Amino acid sequence: MDSVIHCAASLNRKSSKACFNVNLRGTLSVLKLARDARDLHGLRRFTDISTVAVAGERKHEVVTEDNTIDWDKSDYDPYARTKKFCEHMLHELLPDVQQLVLRPSIVLGDSRFPETTQFDMVRAFVMLAKLPVLPFHPDWRLDIVPVDYVSKAIVTLHQRDKLAHDAYSLSSGTASLTYRQVVDAMRRAGHPVKHRFVPGLNGAFNRVVETASNTPRGWGLSLPASLLKVFLPYLTFDTVFDNRRVVDALGEAPAPFDRYAYGLYRFAVDHNFSYPYQPWPGGAQVRQVA
Repeated sequence: MDSVIHCAASLNRKSSKACFNVNLRGTLSVLKLARDARDLHGLRRFTDISTVAVAGERKHEVVTEDNTIDWDKSDYDPYARTKKFCEHMLHELLPDVQQLVLRPSIVLGDSRFPETTQFDMVRAFVMLAKLPVLPFHPDWRLDIVPVDYVSKAIVTLHQRDKLAHDAYSLSSGTASLTYRQVVDAMRRAGHPVKHRFVPGLNGAFNRVVETASNTPRGWGLSLPASLLKVFLPYLTFDTVFDNRRVVDALGEAPAPFDRYAYGLYRFAVDHNFSYPYQPWPGGAQVRQVA
């Protein structure tokens, strides 16, 4: 082993116990393993897959990598708080190993095709897409980035011998779309719902989501409402994360969300938030199937 990519974490934004056990104790275990490798034969690089959520509570900002961590900022949830401290542990416990911190923004869908196997954020997106009245300002920005760009950035940057920086935001940055742009793109693609923006309803909407998240599971409201509840701060803070570093490094920007938003919506709805797996051919040899 000559390098480490640490990308395991609990994304449970409601459970402090899950985040502390998995994120803090888990990261500490991986760091101890990396220290042993360093002491035994040296370590080329330790890459930590973090999150832009470590930026804490923000409003109407463009956040650069060097200003992402601010210990005076409050955190929205246990996930953000523990991931921020994971970065701190890396800097404190492996100071003599080359470090790389990669912070994805809202990872939603794949720009190459509508299919996905990850539906948590997609459920919140679909729920909002079905609402005729949106409690947001149409000019608020959404820093959404497709998973294919994030994965390409992780692999490319981790393997590159020399990097200009030790932290990169894997995001759409100042090119992030506004709610108005996303809604207009959905309409052009054939989405039948005509949305109206009423930002004054944001407080009331939060209370409705809170109530819906506590309804009986059989009603079909609790799961999407619970997901929407934990994501709401990131949908209303109108903050994006400067991505010039990763664009310079890769030589390309991420595909904008409006190119694939409606396809993602239709796939999720048509397949009821599940991926249509096919059964493995009976009696077939693995090599033949591949």
